[in-house]
Formats: sequence, C-alpha cells, structure tokens
Amino acid sequence: MAQKCSEANKPKPAPVFVIIRFPINRALACKNSLMKNLSIHHNYSGDVSGISKAVSVAEGDWPQNKGIVILSFQSLREAELWKDSVPEIRQQDWLDGVDMIIAPVRSMPPENKRFVQLLDLRFKDINGYMSEMSASIDKFLQESGASPGVVSACADNLHKVKGLWDPAYLVLNFWPDARTFEEAYNSEKFREIREKRVEFALANSCVFHLESLKDKPCG
Repeated sequence: MAQKCSEANKPKPAPVFVIIRFPINRALACKNSLMKNLSIHHNYSGDVSGISKAVSVAEGDWPQNKGIVILSFQSLREAELWKDSVPEIRQQDWLDGVDMIIAPVRSMPPENKRFVQLLDLRFKDINGYMSEMSASIDKFLQESGASPGVVSACADNLHKVKGLWDPAYLVLNFWPDARTFEEAYNSEKFREIREKRVEFALANSCVFHLESLKDKPCG
C-alpha cells in the first residue's frame, strides 16, 4: 500500500516543446523530413504543433532568415527519446544546420490559437519585472484574447540541443490570429507596457503563424 501511495504522489511528467530554428530556404526540406519521421514522433507521444517559414520581427534583432518549428511532447524524456531516434535529425548538418532547444510548457494552448509571439528577454532586473509587471502583462494579454506564458522559462530550464541560439529567458504567447495580436500590440496599453519593460529587460521577439505539416506545402 505504501508503494502505491508513493507512486500516486509522484509528480506527473510536464509537457515540453521542441523548438527548431531552420534556414527559411530549407522550409520544404524541413517539412518533408519531419513528415517522413512522423510515425517515430508519434511513438513518443509527440504531437506536431506546426511549422512556419514566414517570421516577422516584432522587436529588437531577430534573424528573419530563420523559420520555426514547434513540436510538443508529454515529457522531456519523450522529447529526448524522439531526437535520439531519428538519425537524420541527429546529424549536425541537418538542413545545413539548425538551432534546437527543448522548453518546458506551463499549460498547452488551445488548438485554435496558432499565431505565436516569441520573446527572448535579456533582463536587467528580473526581480523588478516579476514584481512590478509580470501579473499585469498576463492579465492584459488574457483580456486581449491570448494564452500568455505558455512557455516562460529562464536559460537554466531550457535544454539546448544544438546550434548557436542561446535564449536568456524565453516566452511564448499564443494568439487566435494575427489581427487579434496586432490590435493588442498597437494599442496604447501595449505601447505603455513595452516602454516600461525597457526599464527591466531588452527583448528580441518575432511573431509567426504555425501551419500544420499536413496542410499545403510551405515552400
């Protein structure tokens, strides 16, 4: 009985995203490679969240020649088993070189929210930001229709797999569509948030729509 109670109290594995930045000119090759290995992905409870080659810079210095793939898994272990089980993806020169990280997910976004706002924050004062801004930003994003902080993780909680991308603090907010995001982003309230945030952090950020791998070709 004690063993069963112990097992019941064990924390459940938390979901993660595998986030891949790839050269935009290899978008079709990326999509085909992931489609070819889709059965292996599913073997490890993977769910392909999507791929995007059209990435728009929102703030700071974000490489416009990089597309994004987001793959979701039920646990870090399953994500690592997946990446280690596909010889093509294990190769250092896959798609002429990619950036790949694994990030913890706080809560999975609804399926109908596929427009993503990604921020790589470089904090000057993280404690001040968390105490003075974090809650109010999340409230504003929720009221504007977003799922805020789907990923909200510092570098210590990110698993860098390959490449040069080394986020300091990664945030992913999920929106219903580009119009909803743009209306919120261009509002007076969001302008005030961005201006105040500069006191605490610098941001490199981009936005993109996640296209299903089973939709029409992306390139």
